[in-house]
Amino acid sequence: ADNVWLSTLEHILNTPKYGFAADNGEKVMVEYSSPNTNKPLHLGHLRNNFLGYSVSRILEAYGYDVMKVNLVNDRGIHICKSMLAYQKFGNSETPESAKMKGDHLIGKYYVVFDQEYKKEIADLVNQGQSEDEAKKNAPLIVEAQQMLKKWEEGDEDVVSLWKQMNEWVYEGFDQTYKQMGVAFDKMYKESN
Repeated sequence: ADNVWLSTLEHILNTPKYGFAADNGEKVMVEYSSPNTNKPLHLGHLRNNFLGYSVSRILEAYGYDVMKVNLVNDRGIHICKSMLAYQKFGNSETPESAKMKGDHLIGKYYVVFDQEYKKEIADLVNQGQSEDEAKKNAPLIVEAQQMLKKWEEGDEDVVSLWKQMNEWVYEGFDQTYKQMGVAFDKMYKESN
C-alpha cells in the first residue's frame, strides 16, 4: 500500500545515519593514496584510493569514527629529479602556459630527467665506464643529489622551487580526487 511506502520513506528521511550502525565509540584511521609529488596519480593509486575510501565508508557504516588520511611522499631524490629537469629544460613553463594539470606537468619533467639521464649513462659507457659507474657518475644524478642536499640544508632557491612545484601537483591531485569522489580528513607530508 502507498501509505507503507510513504511511512517507510518518512522514517528513512527522519532517521539520522539511516542504514548505519550506532556509533560504537571506537576510532580507526585508514591511510590511502600515498602519492609522490613528482608525477600524476597512476593506476595503482586509483586502486588504493577506491579501496581505502570504500573501507572507510564500510567502517563508518559499522559505527566507527573513521579518520581518512593521506601520507604524501613529497621529498627525496625522485622529487629532485623532477625539479632539476624543470630547472634545466622547463623554460619557466607553468600548468597554465602548458595547458596541463600541475601533476601532469611535473610528471613530464620526471620523464625528461629519465630520458636525459639515460643519454648521459650511454655516453659515459661509450667512454669506457661500466654501467654501474655511469649511473653513479652521470652529471644529472650528481646534480640531483646535490639539489637534495641543498633542500635538506634549507637552501632558499631550492625550497622555493620545491614549494611551487608541489603546489602545482597538489592542485592536480585535488582535481583528480574530486573527480574520483574520494576525500581525506587529514593530509600528512613526509617533509613534515
